[in-house]
Formats: sequence, structure tokens, C-alpha cells
Amino acid sequence: MITARADHGGGPRHIELLLRDLPSWITTYVACPRDEPYWGRFDELVNGRLFEIPHRRFSGIHAFRLATFVRENGIQIVHSHGKGAGVYGRAASALTKLPAVHTPHGIHVGTYGPVLRSLYALYENSTSRWIDHLIHVSDEEQILARDLRLWATTAFSVITNGVGCYEASAGNQMRADARLHLGISDSASVVATISRFDYQKNMREALEVAKLLPDTLFLWIGCGEEEIPLKEQASREGVSNVRFLGQLEAPVEAIAAADIYFSTSRWEGLPLSVLEAMSLGIPSVLSNVVGHKDLVERHGIGLLYPLGDVAAATDCITRLIRESEFRTILSHQARAAQIRTFSSREAARRTASVYASLVRK
Repeated sequence: MITARADHGGGPRHIELLLRDLPSWITTYVACPRDEPYWGRFDELVNGRLFEIPHRRFSGIHAFRLATFVRENGIQIVHSHGKGAGVYGRAASALTKLPAVHTPHGIHVGTYGPVLRSLYALYENSTSRWIDHLIHVSDEEQILARDLRLWATTAFSVITNGVGCYEASAGNQMRADARLHLGISDSASVVATISRFDYQKNMREALEVAKLLPDTLFLWIGCGEEEIPLKEQASREGVSNVRFLGQLEAPVEAIAAADIYFSTSRWEGLPLSVLEAMSLGIPSVLSNVVGHKDLVERHGIGLLYPLGDVAAATDCITRLIRESEFRTILSHQARAAQIRTFSSREAARRTASVYASLVRK
């Protein structure tokens, strides 16, 4: 497994869940930066079988050493996660002649102009000879890849992201425990978001929504380059209903306090944070973008609003707060969909099947 980041994020969390649930006949190694918390978590899960690469930066020396590490340890398959890791994965496959699997975790071209988008497509397609199998984490991602004419000749599977499952009673107890720990009354209306506080997550839009709902408490979990500017803006504008909880080791234990999960992302793959909310029966209000749309339209787990439309997002949250029966219906649908479709064990089982098919070739 290769990832170009091991700090907090959906990609490293996805790998962690795979490592926990892959069958015992698979021996796993991880190449990643020495970031926390996942360097330590991976170290424990793979019994020290780690190789260090730079954080979100390609290094030819590290790529060559990684290929040597792969050969010396008898590794049979290279699986890269994310755009940056994909460069290492393709280099390792080219140098070792081993089969490679790639999971894009979202196709991030939203900020690219026509020229850069064309160059990106040229890179992906010209190097796809060193990808034996693609794993898309959602149907939407696969359709977007097709529309952008990416990896047209590469074999692929759609294996949806997954998380652990909770019984309804366990979710209710987690909600009570979280509210007690955070000092939130049972009657308070709470909206939670897990974020990296960067351009993709679009949290300035979330702040504008919070300003329009002063009686609703917003819990923001995470960190990132925009965290301090957002804190300063909230203080300057007198926004007192947003609580910055920082980076948490177990964010699901905090979002358990919420009535609604909220995401303003400009794009997503299939966000684990929304799946975590679903596992607790928390309905979502989500921007209408790839990675969110299918969850709502196919599984009925919440409401969509047009990206950039602060008033519409505010109306969606207000509706779920006021209409408790509707919120309960969405809650049941969210939990049922997560158990049925978005189980981490099922994702690991299907990923293992891909590995087995490549080894048999």
C-alpha cells in the first residue's frame, strides 16, 4: 500500500480500514510519510513493515529505493492510493514488472484550467500501462473518469468505501456520551463537520451558513491551512456558535453528538466522514458534487444543496432541525444504507479478490 500522506484524511483512514479487515493470507507493507497519526497506526497494523517516502512530494531516489524494497521483500502487488502515491506506484511497477493497483480517491480537476486538465489526462493515460487494475470508490467517480476519458483501456472495479457498523443502541449511547463529554444539552441542535480546512473542503461557505443559524451549534473537527484564518474571521464577525475541536484521534466519537452532518466540499471521492455519520444514523446536508450526489439520490441519506448557495444550505439544515419525523426517516435510511452497502469488511473482501486475480495471472 502506498500513500503520499499519513496525516489525518480519508485516504489514510481508508488504508487503515483495509489493513484491519483484509484476510490473513495477505501480508501487507506500507509506504508512506512519517506523519502522525497514521505512521504509528500503520506501524502497529503491519508489524513494522514500513517504508518512508516524503509527504506529498515525489522523489526519484525514494522511488528507486521503494522498488528495491519491494523486490527484497518478495512483494507481489503494489497498490497506490491517491494521485501522488500513483506516481510512486507506477514507478515501482515499471522497475519491478509487478502488477499495480491504483485507487484515485477522487478525481481532483476542479481547479484545473483547460491546458492543465489536458496535461493531467495525458499523464494519467500515458502512464496507465503501469496500472493493471483501477479501483474506483464510487460509481460517480467511475463515471467522471469515463467522461474525462481517463484510463479508458484499464481494467477497473467499483468498490465503494466502507466503515464499521454500529447497532442503533450503540449509536444512541455514543450520542449521549459525546454530548456529556462536550457539555452539550440533549435539546441543543448540533451540526458536525470533519474537515482539512483547505480549498477542497470549502469551509468559508460553512462559516457563512453558521452565521445564518446562530441558535444551532456547529462542531468543526480537523485542522489545515485555513483553520487560523477561519478562527480569526469567526472572532472578528462575532460568530459564537462554531466550536473548533481540532484534530481528534477518534472523530466519530465527536460527530456522534450531532443531529446533522454537514459538508460544503467542492469535490469528493466517497467521503468516509459521511459514511461514519451514516453508521450512527446521522442524516447529512451535502453540497451537490461528485461523491455526495449518489449517496443522497440513491440511498436517501440526507439532502443536497447547490454548491455555493448558502441560503439553500441553510434552508436544508433548518428543515432537518424542524422536521424531526423527516430527520428520523433519513436517519433510518442512512444506517440501513451503510450496513447494506458501505461496510469496511465487504470493501476489504472485494479488494482481496482483485489482488487474488492479479496474482493468478
